[in-house]
Amino acid sequence: MAVPTASAPSVRFLHSLYGLVVASDVRIAAAPVGSGDPDLVVAFGGQTRMSVLHRLVHRTPVFTLSRTDDDYVFDFPDGVQYAVNATRISVTWPPQFTAEYAATYLMNLVMAFVMRLRGHEVLHASAALVDGAAVAFIGPSGAGKSTIAASLALRGYRVITEDVVAIVDRETNFDVVSSHTRVRLWPDVATLLCGDAERLPLIANAEWKRAFDLSDRFAAGQFELAAIYSIDDRREGPPHVEPLDGRDALLDLIAASYKTDATMSPDEFERLGRIARHVPVRLVVPSTDLATVPAMIDAILADVRVAV
Repeated sequence: MAVPTASAPSVRFLHSLYGLVVASDVRIAAAPVGSGDPDLVVAFGGQTRMSVLHRLVHRTPVFTLSRTDDDYVFDFPDGVQYAVNATRISVTWPPQFTAEYAATYLMNLVMAFVMRLRGHEVLHASAALVDGAAVAFIGPSGAGKSTIAASLALRGYRVITEDVVAIVDRETNFDVVSSHTRVRLWPDVATLLCGDAERLPLIANAEWKRAFDLSDRFAAGQFELAAIYSIDDRREGPPHVEPLDGRDALLDLIAASYKTDATMSPDEFERLGRIARHVPVRLVVPSTDLATVPAMIDAILADVRVAV
C-alpha cells in the first residue's frame, strides 16, 4: 500500500518505530532515535479535545474507536484521546496527566492500528532474535509473550518487539520490524525474572505493568521471520513444545491478529494463510507453576534449533 510522506514543520524529535521514521514535538520514552524524512507525525496537543461528531466503529472496556471524515479516534476511559490516520496522530489528555503518560497508549495499541492502516499484517505477539532470525510468540493477553521476551533478553538474546509484531510481506517470506526498547511485565513476573519488581519503574501508575528496559538488549532493524510459537493454556506438568498442524496454526494466527476495529479483510485472511504455509508454527504449552519459566525457555530454544 503506497502511503504519502508526512510533513512535520514543528518537529523537534525523530524516532524509529515499527520501521517508520516518527516525528514528534515531545520525546517519546523508549522509542529509538530515528533519522530521515518522517513517515508519521505525532502531535502532542495538550488538553484540547476534539469536538467533532464521531461515528462509532468499535467499543471495548479498554477504548472506544470512532470515525470522523479524516481520522479514526481512540477515546480511553481516563480521558486520553488519539486522532489517527496513516501519516498523522494527534494526542490530547486531561489536565491531571502528562504527555509521557498519554504516550503509553501510542507504543503498542495505537501504533498497531497505524501499521494496519499502512497495509501491514499485525499480530498480538512479541519477537526476539535467535540465531540471526526472528522468532515470534503469539497469544492472548496474559499468555506470557512479554515473559518469554524478557526471559530471552536476560539470556543474552535481543528482543525485536513486544506485544505488537508488524510484518513486512514478501510473498513467501516475511519480515518483522523492530518497535521500542521496553517490555511490560506484571509485578509477579518482574519479581521472578528481576528479583524485585520495585526495581523496575511503573509505566504509568500503580495499576499498570512494570517497565523492563532493553536498551542494551534490543535488536533494531528488519529481520526474517523464521518461526512462530503459539502459547497454549497453562497445564499441570513440565512446560513443553508440540507440533501444530496447518489448520490449527491458521486459526491461532487469526486469533492473534491485532483487530483493533474488530474486522478482518479478505486480504488479511489470505496473508495469514500464506504465513501459516511458509513459516513453521509450533505450540508452546506452559506450566501452571510460574517457577518453571526457565524450563519453558529451554524447551523453546531447543525446538527453535530443530524447527528453523
